[in-house]
Amino acid sequence: MVNHKRLRDSFGNAFKGLYRLLRDEQNARIHVVITMFVFASAIILDISRLEAAILFIAVILVFSMEIINTAIEELIDHLHPHKHETIARIKDGMAGAVFISAIIATAVAFLVFYPHVAALFNR
Repeated sequence: MVNHKRLRDSFGNAFKGLYRLLRDEQNARIHVVITMFVFASAIILDISRLEAAILFIAVILVFSMEIINTAIEELIDHLHPHKHETIARIKDGMAGAVFISAIIATAVAFLVFYPHVAALFNR
């Protein structure tokens, strides 16, 4: 049996977390702007469903890494508020993971969009 209050609370917590992420993290807001540009381009260029799914997965990869990065940073800052070399390495590693996911998403977008953009100029 579904506990509607717990389900509603779970969704509420998820939305609260996303709101805080977008409010507090500049990079998350940048990801949103780029995502809107990517999705608008996908509609304008009339990409296939498979291409759209691939782009969606790439975008979700970046957002997921950003959410994990933010959560780990906040946990570390809470547990160890003072600067420490090991903590700095952990934070740098997480930032690197977000950066790599963004590079991969950019490469995926290029691979998806290039043939469509090239076709526009070869008409």
